Amino acid sequence: MKRIQLAVIGAGLIGQKHLALVHANPDYELVAVCDAHPSGATTAANYGVPFYQDYTRLLAEHRLQGVIVATPTNTHVAVAIACAQRGIHTLVEKPIASTVAEASELLAAAELARAHVLVGHHRRHNPLVQRAREIIQRGEIGRLVGLTALFALRKPDEYFDVLWRTQPGGGPILINLIHDIDTLRYICGEIDSVYALSRSSIRGLAVEDSASLTLGFASGAIGSVLLSDTTSSPWSYELTSGENLSYPSTGQDCYFFCGTEGSLAFPSLTGWRYPPGQPAGWYQPLHQHRWPIPAFVDPLAAQLAHFCRVIRGQDLPLVSGAEGLRTLAVVQAALASAHGGLPVPLATAAEAEN
Repeated sequence: MKRIQLAVIGAGLIGQKHLALVHANPDYELVAVCDAHPSGATTAANYGVPFYQDYTRLLAEHRLQGVIVATPTNTHVAVAIACAQRGIHTLVEKPIASTVAEASELLAAAELARAHVLVGHHRRHNPLVQRAREIIQRGEIGRLVGLTALFALRKPDEYFDVLWRTQPGGGPILINLIHDIDTLRYICGEIDSVYALSRSSIRGLAVEDSASLTLGFASGAIGSVLLSDTTSSPWSYELTSGENLSYPSTGQDCYFFCGTEGSLAFPSLTGWRYPPGQPAGWYQPLHQHRWPIPAFVDPLAAQLAHFCRVIRGQDLPLVSGAEGLRTLAVVQAALASAHGGLPVPLATAAEAEN
């Protein structure tokens, strides 16, 4: 089968990961690399392909079937719309856009051009996440009552040497927690309300360093999330899942799901329940058990393989542009709630950001 002609626009940290995976995947032919910074020329030379600083010139000079957009968030929409208008399918890094309104503009352009937009919430491709979703959705712990999620870690001081990370829009709610929100939506279903409180009292920067969120799910379940990038803690997806070898694994859990018939800790897939047919109640002993851990699959590589199938018409997007918009809406609602001090229903999240 003919290889897919693909380009990567954005050669930063995540762009480099995409480039390495594209180079290793026989279904793709890397056509070009584009980055606003001239240092991207070195990256392009390493892969033996042309380098562009202007993505419009790249798109005009090559017939592409797919583009990975790994540019700064505020440029996602312009780049992806330019691709869509040429009938090019895109995989856009998270978040899909800076605002819900901008994301809606992108989706409208893509629909008009009949071009797919996928969003890089790659955790959905992790077999551990997929197994947790199966456990919850099949009712293996009964009806979901609630959950607790932790994103509690410490970013090194040099992380904040990059100016945009210290300014509004560069905080962990939008940059980091959006991954957890998407994962929780995928496992548990739609979130219909958010109540958030944020603080910047540890570092004193213009962005939050800690936040607490209360989530309401359409199913009737509720959830609590503690977010902090300034604590010495082992409880975060990065440090527990083993997904990214850049982070040392702590062997702990970061999500806890409570159901009427049992509970589930993630990523260990440890469960607790009362034995079937036996009395249930707080005076009775709970039994611990483990669901089998699925074989490891690099979710970024799985996402790229999935993108190939979508381009070839063999699959539908697992994380469509519409899914990316819904996750962004929850995060924007959290930011609006933290600013205004009131709960934000998701039906009015787009209005609340204005």
